[in-house]
Amino acid sequence: METAKEVADSIVHRYLTLMRYRRYRTHLIRKKTSVSGRQLAVLRHLVECAPCNVREVSRFLYVRDATTSPLLERMEHGGYVTRRRCREDSRKVLVEPTDLGRQLAERAPMGVIDLMRTRLPKLPISELVPINEALKRLSALVEVDESLLARRTHHA
Repeated sequence: METAKEVADSIVHRYLTLMRYRRYRTHLIRKKTSVSGRQLAVLRHLVECAPCNVREVSRFLYVRDATTSPLLERMEHGGYVTRRRCREDSRKVLVEPTDLGRQLAERAPMGVIDLMRTRLPKLPISELVPINEALKRLSALVEVDESLLARRTHHA
């Protein structure tokens, strides 16, 4: 029979292994494609939902608009996306994948977050609920204050 300490150590180990594997897989994807995992995630999102404005891309990535704009600029210089002003509201910039961006999104391996976004919805709700509850509990244990993150990622 396992002790609480052994199970707790196993939880920490699995969490750290998942984070380390995410970094490792991102490195492999960058090496294979010459773009970051974040850029690939944006391309895949744009293939599904384009055109998107900068704020929508920021919310998808859980980052601030100030982080997204330079990312999109690099992607535009690489020929993966185009940016244009919205006709209805010239303050908004709309982003769409180019043919090159679409091709890359189709052939590149998926990162850990992409795999989760793709595979989790296919699981039965009876498996999803306990995973969600465990992650909520883990977040509470380490005192995650989502309101702080929400202000940073979804600011006006």
